[in-house]
Amino acid sequence: MGILSLLKIGGISSPDKNTGIEPDKGKQRFQRIIEIVILVLLATATVASAWCVYEASAWGNVQMENVGAIALAQGESIRLTDNDNMLRTIDVNLFLSWVQAASETQTGRMVFLEDRFRDEFRPAFNEWLQGAKPGEVPPGTPFSLQSYSLKTSRELEQLKLNMSVSLDNVRQANANSDSYVLTTVFGALVLFFAGVSGKWKWPVITIIFIGIAMIFLVIVLQRVFTLPVIIT
Repeated sequence: MGILSLLKIGGISSPDKNTGIEPDKGKQRFQRIIEIVILVLLATATVASAWCVYEASAWGNVQMENVGAIALAQGESIRLTDNDNMLRTIDVNLFLSWVQAASETQTGRMVFLEDRFRDEFRPAFNEWLQGAKPGEVPPGTPFSLQSYSLKTSRELEQLKLNMSVSLDNVRQANANSDSYVLTTVFGALVLFFAGVSGKWKWPVITIIFIGIAMIFLVIVLQRVFTLPVIIT
């Protein structure tokens, strides 16, 4: 039913003599239609707003969970960094002592130090020694070789990746929560315009307010059906 029809029923235009509908009955029918439309608007906006509040809260929880994960990862990162530095220091000190013993041709001391190399350092050390002439110290150090890889370093890299993912999740969850809050604001506008539309004595103003409420309701529904959904 178009606006002109509603206006005719409401008595804004002169009644059609051929219809045989009395003005009072036309106004009553118009009022009933308006009440039904307002009821549908209020009910739909209320349900949509409640859903948006729930989703905003759910995404807020996701954001807080990821913030907590980042905080735990930062503490673990400090621990792993300390361990990594300590192990590298041990490897470097033993290697420098071995180089000094090799330069002084202290074979017994060299064997003594080699027996105390850590398992993670030994592959790089053996690769570094390959190709060297007997009695000579190869150039460079084992620490620049790819075979020198510490478990703590690999764990740190994985931890950084996890922290990066958690940070992205925080940003996305915050954006989704803000979007649902904004949608709730549009829902409140629907409730406002639909609620006050029936308070006017002039049908034209009533229809204008209902039209505005419908526009905001379309925005609300469009956002509700397109925003990411999470159910906890």
